[in-house]
Amino acid sequence: MATVMRWATLVALVLAVVGAVAPGPVGTAAGVACLVVLIGTPVVRVLWLTIGWERIGDRRFAAFGGVLLLVLALSGVLGFL
Repeated sequence: MATVMRWATLVALVLAVVGAVAPGPVGTAAGVACLVVLIGTPVVRVLWLTIGWERIGDRRFAAFGGVLLLVLALSGVLGFL
C-alpha cells in the first residue's frame, strides 16, 4: 500500500506542475485531475483498510472505517448542495 501512496503522490505532483504551467484547458484539466487524486487516494486507502479489517474479523476497526466512509460520502453530498 505504501508503494501505491508514493505513486499517487508523484502523480499528484506532476499533475500540479502541469496544471500550474500549462495554459488553457490542459492546465485546468491537470489541476482538476490533481485534486481528484489528492482527494480520492485517502478515500481508497480507507476503503481498502476497511475491507481488510472485515476479512480478518476485526469488526471494531471495520465499523470505524465504515463510519468514516459514510461521513465522507455525506460531506461530499452536502458539498454539492
